[in-house]
Amino acid sequence: MAHFATKRYNYWAQLGILTAFCGAGLIFGGLLSLLPLLGKLNLKDFTGASSATLMDKIMVPANATALRWTQFISTLFLFFLPPFFYALLCHRKPLLHLGFTHKVHAKQAILVVLIMLACLPIVGSLQELTEMLPWSKATLQQFKEAEEAYNKQVAVIARMDNFIDYLISIVMIAFLPAVFEETMFRGGLQNLLSRWFKMPILAIIITSIIFSAVHGSYLGFLSRFALGFVLGWVYYRTGNIWLNIIGHFFNNAFAITVLYFSTKPGQKLDPSKIDDHFPLWIGLAGIAAVYGLFKYFEKISKNEIDRPGEEVLIPGYIDTNNPFLSDVENMGNTNQS
Repeated sequence: MAHFATKRYNYWAQLGILTAFCGAGLIFGGLLSLLPLLGKLNLKDFTGASSATLMDKIMVPANATALRWTQFISTLFLFFLPPFFYALLCHRKPLLHLGFTHKVHAKQAILVVLIMLACLPIVGSLQELTEMLPWSKATLQQFKEAEEAYNKQVAVIARMDNFIDYLISIVMIAFLPAVFEETMFRGGLQNLLSRWFKMPILAIIITSIIFSAVHGSYLGFLSRFALGFVLGWVYYRTGNIWLNIIGHFFNNAFAITVLYFSTKPGQKLDPSKIDDHFPLWIGLAGIAAVYGLFKYFEKISKNEIDRPGEEVLIPGYIDTNNPFLSDVENMGNTNQS
């Protein structure tokens, strides 16, 4: 009886394919994302205008709906479609490869939410630590200006004049980014690097660095890296992308909810309100809490763990590239054939 691996290309080829799809998504998504804004601007706005001036004309509350659609299109093409088509091309069971075919158990979901809550003081402490680093005044000022520009964009896209706007923001800023980004970074990139390097922790670290970097936040780099590492660990231990989406969604939705209830009707949104800073010792307490929660998470998940890479094996097939199975287990698969 012939046995076939689900891996069709070597790892360099897989990385090239994923990168190529990302490049195509960046180009096509960038062009298509302009469509919702075409009715909001005219050619005069583009003539002789600096990028800052153009952004000021675009980033106004009246363009909130158009900007939401722009964000949806761009992130769909950049973060979701590339890993989906990569998995479709490179693996015989693409949804299984990405982690979309697993069930979610209530205890696991609740623990993931608690873990993300426990991360809040860690995030705040890391942001405090980042600002304490020996930056020059000019560099620190540039970082803060970049944060202000980002917050200005969020304030427009997350405009919440009423409860309906709040629900729309939850979908557009919390749910969809969670689905798209987790598919790309955990289901696609981390999954690939884990199989390739045979060192899942290294794959988590590299993916978390890239995950944080693409958000373009200097002061929030360490904070997003920490969140990326936690989400990466959840995926490494379960292979269940839905748990990652739940954790990522909760983190975003929590911030949107705090922003909504802390803003009075008619008052301008101020996303900086949700950037809480914590002393370093509180961050250390958060690390201890996350560690304890993860220990319990793995205890209740031990019977359901099928880490990324397990589906690469078909009974009787020896895959020496699988970082999650020992030589003894591989020999067991051979004997079963």
